[in-house]
This record gives sequence, C-alpha cells and structure tokens, in this order.
Amino acid sequence: MSNARISVIIPTRDRGSLLDEAIASVLAQTIPVWEIIVVDDGSTDGTANLFREPRSPVRYLRQAPAGPAAARNRGLEVARGEFIGFLDDDDLWPAEKTGQQLPLLLADPDVAMVLGHTQRMVLRPTARGERAFKPYRKPVRLFSLGCGLYRRSLFDTVGRFNEQMRFAEDDDWFMRCKERGVKTVFLPELGQYYRFHDGNMTHDRQAKQQFLLHLVKNRLDRAKVGPGGTE
Repeated sequence: MSNARISVIIPTRDRGSLLDEAIASVLAQTIPVWEIIVVDDGSTDGTANLFREPRSPVRYLRQAPAGPAAARNRGLEVARGEFIGFLDDDDLWPAEKTGQQLPLLLADPDVAMVLGHTQRMVLRPTARGERAFKPYRKPVRLFSLGCGLYRRSLFDTVGRFNEQMRFAEDDDWFMRCKERGVKTVFLPELGQYYRFHDGNMTHDRQAKQQFLLHLVKNRLDRAKVGPGGTE
C-alpha cells in the first residue's frame, strides 16, 4: 500500500489565508500522498508568496484565470499518481481519509471511486468575539469531488471537466460517471469538511441556475449520441 501514489489537486484563487490549512490537512493523512498540485487560477492576493521556497511534496502551478474546471484539468495533465484526490482551497480532509478509502480501491480493481460523507462547517462566533468553523448538522452523503478518491484511469474513460462551465462542472462530471455505470463505493466515514463562508461560489445563485441549466442541456445532448465526455 505504501507504493500507491496519490496525487491531490487543489485549485485556488485569492484564498491564501485558507489554502495553507487545506494543504496541512492533506499532509496529515495516515497514508501519505505522493504529491499535492496547487493550481493558482490567477490569484491577486499574494498566494504565490506562499510558494517562494520549495514545499515538497507540493507543486505550485499558476495560470491565467480560467475557472475551477480548467484548474483541475491542468492538475490532471501533470499528475503522476495512479489515484487522484481533489480538495477545494477552503475545505479540509479528515486525517483518516486516505487510510479508509485507498484500501478499497486497491482491493477491487473494478471500483473506480470511493466517496465518504461530507461534514458541513459554518462560521460561528466564539466566546472571544472571533469566528470559527463549527459543524453544521450531521454529515451528509453527497457526490462531491473533495470527499472521494478516484482512479486516474477514470478520467480517460469518462473525460475531464467541462471548462465551459464555471459552476457545477463537478455535477456534470459525476453525471457522466453515472451514465457510464462507474462502480462507486460510499463509506459512512467522513471524506471532507466543507466550509461555508462569505466567499463561497455557491452563494452566487444566478450563476448556479445558469450552469445547472447548462448541465441539463449537456445531459440531453449526450442522450442523443450516447454517454461520454464533455461537449
């Protein structure tokens, strides 16, 4: 199991204050990851300063603003591991994630992805007058990129993320997996801590509606020619 290589892709933009925490949660895994690929999608907040010095096993890439789908695809282009994980720059992995999920992928070559539950976290005031992330309700079962581990070969079969979509590109990808009957295992254990805050993209309701319509259109278009990759 120690020979299994996991590449973790973290797209980021203007969240340098949270990015270090996300990276630290990946570095704390019970089964160490092979590499962490941070893809900076045009940050202007000084995120690049975090990587002035080498931070093995972290690899830092920078690109012109193109959206999270393009950033994830860039990470996939350079990833060297046979297993892939994703983490948003404002979320966290529980330390036991790789130790719980990787063995299932190694035990059954037909399993292409293993997903855990998601614990939502919200900012709440503390006794000291500050705000800290606290659990919100119980963990939930979601198709969310950050809560899983994936075979690298799955992206050759299903395709990569649709870069025309700046929102819900992960939903579009999971839908393509479902259409192809990808074998998936869901674990009751946590796969990620999803942190809600003022800067979440999910707060943009207009964009959400626009790209969810795009998602539905993509699915209908694929139904005409058969399941598969992006447009």
